[in-house]
Amino acid sequence: MSEESHPTKDRLLDAAEELFANKGYDDVSIRELAAAAEVNVAAVNYHFQGKENLFNEVILRRFVDQRKNTLAALAKVQSKAGGKPSLEEIVGALVREYLQGTLRDDKSGTFLALMAREMSSPKSHAHEAFFKEMVAPVFQAFSGALMTARPNLLQEDLNWIIASIVGQIHHFLFRWKKMQAMGSDSDTSQTMVRFFPALGLPLEQYIQQVTSHVTQFSCAAIDAMHPEVS
Repeated sequence: MSEESHPTKDRLLDAAEELFANKGYDDVSIRELAAAAEVNVAAVNYHFQGKENLFNEVILRRFVDQRKNTLAALAKVQSKAGGKPSLEEIVGALVREYLQGTLRDDKSGTFLALMAREMSSPKSHAHEAFFKEMVAPVFQAFSGALMTARPNLLQEDLNWIIASIVGQIHHFLFRWKKMQAMGSDSDTSQTMVRFFPALGLPLEQYIQQVTSHVTQFSCAAIDAMHPEVS
């Protein structure tokens, strides 16, 4: 592959994502990164000024489009509804955009593995970049949108609601990715489909069904715990 079609910086990002996901931040050396990307060691410092910045860039590049699309979807829902969207429209927009942005990306499995390792690690390497660049803007927009539909919600209520919805999304993301990694012919995959038939659907149908379920389930819970004040 030519340098023009896959520049050094991209090769380093691809190699770093794979290595960090498989081994963890601390166990990957700059020399190993350079070798995997087939570049010289100086290229790491030239493009990223060190391993820490490279790690941050690996995290951020996956979130830039996801953040932009999620914020756009939430803004569109509010605009279309004249500033008064329903709970279902708000939750559905977030769930659908999150699922589509992650499951349509063929490389998202490696990145999800990297994030799972990072979140379970006692050390923090890219939490600041992750929360500042992705979590904070989306949380703020989602909180604001939910408040337009349920003005009586307190911040503490919103924290629990959003954590619950995101937790459901991650569950269904990992289920799908696990299924794809094992292959549909494995005994485990067939057992998974038997107990949860939606995993046997084409991707777009799976996204549609999961979006519908998480939206209905979450909105029913919100209505029960925090009924609309007339």
